[in-house]
Amino acid sequence: LQYAVDVEGILEAAVFGEGTQMAANMIPTSWAADPDLAPIPYDPELAGQMLDEAGWPVGPDGVRICQGCMYAEEGTPFEFDLITNAGNTRREAIGVIIQDQLYELGINVNFSAIDFQTLIEETFGAQTFDAYILGWREGFPSDPDQLQLFSPANDDPANQGSNAASYNNPEVLELMARANTVPGCDPEARAEIYHEIQRLMQDDPPYMWLFAQNLMYAARTNVNGFAPEPNLPLWNVHTWTIEQ
Repeated sequence: LQYAVDVEGILEAAVFGEGTQMAANMIPTSWAADPDLAPIPYDPELAGQMLDEAGWPVGPDGVRICQGCMYAEEGTPFEFDLITNAGNTRREAIGVIIQDQLYELGINVNFSAIDFQTLIEETFGAQTFDAYILGWREGFPSDPDQLQLFSPANDDPANQGSNAASYNNPEVLELMARANTVPGCDPEARAEIYHEIQRLMQDDPPYMWLFAQNLMYAARTNVNGFAPEPNLPLWNVHTWTIEQ
């Protein structure tokens, strides 16, 4: 499905091109991001071939059906529900685009935008969803540790744990723990571990990786000292001066 979705097209339609496609779990501006790991390209022909090989050929009505597939009964159509929060025009645009692009591949996506609290209850609470569109925002100072998102310990519906995808990759888990115990917290040594994690999570993804949105900050020309940092536009506000 990742091959079947044109992320560059989503960027243009949803955020006017103001974003960067993600290769895996790390935002491109992170010091731990692997600069040599390219995003998965848009290749719907390859996506179709992979679905055929996985036992999901196109049926007589144009919809893919299970014929020897795993995890579904024979003849089951490839169809699922996709939800996001109503009122977020960016995510609503993403949902419509994904719905259209997967339809071209023979997959029916029932997309709907629902109340945000209901969305959270269905995803991180009850885990009754098929698929959802949401996003994470990295804090400051930037730290690439994502055990909160992908550890089985946080696959906890009772407490709305962050690992709603129920991701459980022991190799990734071990590397994330190792990255947090590097002697002296050496950033270069940690980055090498996170590069390996990204490669693993591109091959074994808990999510469909989409994009990191650009954030822009501006000040009037009479504000001196304005120098925003990533995720922290007001970091040096105590040094600003204003020309009268």
